[in-house]
Amino acid sequence: MQNIYLVSSVNNGGKTYLEYLLPALNALRGKYKCVVLQTKNVGVTQYEAEKILNCSVVEIELNFFLSLKSQIVISNDALIGRLLDESNFAIYIAHGNVGMPLDDKYYCANLMAYWDAIVSSSRSLFDLIKTGMKLYRQDRHSLRLASEGRAFRTDLRKTRTISTLPVKIPDGFSAPPNFLREPGEYVVGLLPTQIGICSSGASLYENMAVVINSVKSQVAHARFILRPYMTDFESPYVKELCEQLSPYPWISIDETEQSSKEFFRQCDTVITDASSGGVSFLLNTCRLPIYYVPNANGDNPIVKAWLDQMGGILPIANTGDVLKAMIGEIESLPPEAHFLMYKDFCEKEYSELHHPDEVFLELVQKQHESRYCYCVIGAGGEISSGLIKESESVQQ
Repeated sequence: MQNIYLVSSVNNGGKTYLEYLLPALNALRGKYKCVVLQTKNVGVTQYEAEKILNCSVVEIELNFFLSLKSQIVISNDALIGRLLDESNFAIYIAHGNVGMPLDDKYYCANLMAYWDAIVSSSRSLFDLIKTGMKLYRQDRHSLRLASEGRAFRTDLRKTRTISTLPVKIPDGFSAPPNFLREPGEYVVGLLPTQIGICSSGASLYENMAVVINSVKSQVAHARFILRPYMTDFESPYVKELCEQLSPYPWISIDETEQSSKEFFRQCDTVITDASSGGVSFLLNTCRLPIYYVPNANGDNPIVKAWLDQMGGILPIANTGDVLKAMIGEIESLPPEAHFLMYKDFCEKEYSELHHPDEVFLELVQKQHESRYCYCVIGAGGEISSGLIKESESVQQ
C-alpha cells in the first residue's frame, strides 16, 4: 500500500491549522497508508493532534524531509515545500475559505511557488493566488527578484491550483438557523489578523479605538470579545493593548485557546481586518461579519483585487462612520436577510466546487492530470485554464 505523508508544521499553529489536514486524511485513510507527521514548530502536543485527527502522529525534525524521495506529501505549511526533493509530488492546502487583503503583493508566492498543487477553496482565493504568483514568477524570471536562500526544489515550475469546497465548514444552511439571544444582548467578536500581515495603518490593532467607539456609539449595549492570534499574545504591543482594554467590563480577552467555532458561537457578528475567519464566521453561523479595511493600503495590487472581488458580497467598512452605519444595519437585520446574503456569497464563491473527499482522492490518484485543476501557473507567471497535456513537463 502506497504511503501518503501528511505534514503539520505551521509555526505555533493550533487546532485550527491542524484541522486543515482532516479532509485529506479522511479521504485517503483506508485506501492508502497515511503517515501523519508533526514538527516541533506547532502549538499542539502530539497527544492533542492524535485526538483531533483520530490517528497516530509522528513527531519529526525538519531534516526528515531531506530523505523523502518519490513520495506524495500533503502539508498545511507552505514553508515545507523548500525542503522537499524534486521527485516528490507536493500538495499544499491553502489556509482560509476566502481570499484575504494581505500587504504582500506576491500573496505569499515566495512560499507557495515550490508546490506542484495548491488546494484552494474559493474563487477569490484562486484569483489572489494567481495574481500574486504571476507577479512573483515574472519578477523571478526577469531577475528583478532573487530566490530566498537555499531550496531543494525550483520555484519556477508548473503549479496547479485545485478547486474544492471549503475544507473546514459544516454542511451548508438551507434555511435561516435559530439564533437565540437574551434581550438587550449583542456580542461583537474582534478578530485581528496576525501582526505583520496587514499594511501599516490597516491592522485592527491599530484601529481598535475607532472600531470599538464606532460600534458603541451605534449599539450602546454591545459587548466585545477580542481574540488575538495565538502567537500575538507574546507581542509587547498586544500585551499593552490588552492591559488598556482590561478595565472595561464589556470587553473580554479570549485567552482560552478554544476552537474558532466555539468563539463564533458566542458572537452576533465578527469584525476583522483581513482574516478569513470573518468568512468562516459567516459559513458556520449564517450571520454577517464586517471587514474593516481602511484606506491605508496605497497601491497594493492584492488589496485592490480583493476589494473589487468582495465589495458586493461582504460588508466592508473603510471609516469609522461607515462602520457605525453598517453595524446598526446588521444589528437590526432579521435572520432571513442574513440567510439571503449567505446564499449569495456561497453561490458566487463556491458554486460547482466539489467535496474535499472527492477532490483529494482524485488528486492523489491523478496528480498532474487532476480534473479538478482550476488553472495552471507556469514558470514565467503565465496562466492557463484547466488541465495540461500529459506530455508537458512539470517544469519549464
